[in-house]
This record gives sequence, structure tokens and C-alpha cells, in this order.
Amino acid sequence: MSKGNVGVDRYLGHSLVVDPHIPEALATLLKGGNVFHIPVNAGWTQSNAGSGSVTFHPVHMDLDTSTTANSRALAYGRLYALGLDPVAFDYANWDKKLYLIFGIARGNSDAEAVFRIQIKYPWTEGALTATGIGIRVDNLAIFGESYGTALASIDLGVTMTGGKGYQIAIIHYPGVSIRWFVNGVLKGTQSTAANIPSGTLSSPGMVASIINGVTGGVNAFCRFIAPRIWQEM
Repeated sequence: MSKGNVGVDRYLGHSLVVDPHIPEALATLLKGGNVFHIPVNAGWTQSNAGSGSVTFHPVHMDLDTSTTANSRALAYGRLYALGLDPVAFDYANWDKKLYLIFGIARGNSDAEAVFRIQIKYPWTEGALTATGIGIRVDNLAIFGESYGTALASIDLGVTMTGGKGYQIAIIHYPGVSIRWFVNGVLKGTQSTAANIPSGTLSSPGMVASIINGVTGGVNAFCRFIAPRIWQEM
């Protein structure tokens, strides 16, 4: 792949190499898209269960299951003006190119724990059930998830080390593909049309969640760090 087209990615805080045939630079970003640096210190709604909890900090949020079995920590925030959809300002337009970038960390291995970061509706814990993108972490193993008219998951081949930070970048090319990068390295591509979001989505939200299982006994926790979005106008 060419290294001649990294401007957009360096601006967004990493050094991915993307499609060399589409010139992208800071000027293009500012003229042709919206940049969202999403705060994690306030404005999110919690939906916890059992003894799960969410704690907000200036640049990250902590989600903890506690040791209580069947616990959930979940926070969601409404997203507006994604792609400036003509239907309504609170719709997402999945026919526009989108970058979603954020950091994650996990701690306390628990075979039953599932951690997710997603853009979707409804704003509930669980796999995507309508148009959306995200990741799922089964204990420490990272998967990419997407939904157009059907759900798909891709094993990204990365097993997290507890306490270590990882940068995730998801690039949505409308009607073409979705690419998942971990620490700047391409780890998975989805090119099946049924699994690529398209059209519009009412009331999109960003959802961060972690659940444990029936056994409990481990405070499985995750950190969701500095999310940001760029989307084509």
C-alpha cells in the first residue's frame, strides 16, 4: 500500500495508511466533513445492572462489573448530525464515509466477560440488531462487528494484555467495506454488502458496555478512552 495518503489519519491521532487513490488531508477534513471529539466526563446516561458501575474522567470512562454475578456496566450517549442526513438532524447517514477512533484497555481476565463499543440503536447491551458498527471483546479477544441487513463479526486476531492500552480505528467505506485497525495495523475487513451499514438510522447512539456471567467472582473492568469521529458531509 502507498504511504502517500496519511494526512487524515495523522490528524485523527494515529498513523494508518489508507486508500492512496483518495486524497485526504487536514484541509479536506475541515472542508468536507465533521470532526467530533466526544467528551467522556459528562453527558452520558448509565444503564447498569447488578453491581455494575461507570465512572467518568476527563479523557476516559471506567466500566466495572464488580464481582457480583450477572452484572452490567453500560453508558450511552446520543449522537447528532452524523452525515447531516436530510431526514432529520438526529439521524445517522450511513451513506457517508466515517472514521471511528478510540482507545480501550481491559483488566481482570474473566472467561464470561463481554465488552462492547458500538454506534447503534437501540442503546442497549448486546450484539447489533440494526445498522451499526463496533467491536466486541470476548474476555480479552477482539472482534469487529457490523450490521447492514444482517450481523457479522470478524475475529481480529488480537488478544489483549490486561492493563495495556489499545487504539481501535474503524473506517466505514459506504457500499464497499469496513476496516478495523488495532494500533495502526489492519486486522480485519468486511466487504459483504449485507454486513455494511447503509441508508439512515434513527436516534443513533454510542454505547459502551461490559457484562459478566453467571459465575461472577471477578471484577472484570474496561476503559474507554478519548473517542472521536470524522464523517463526510
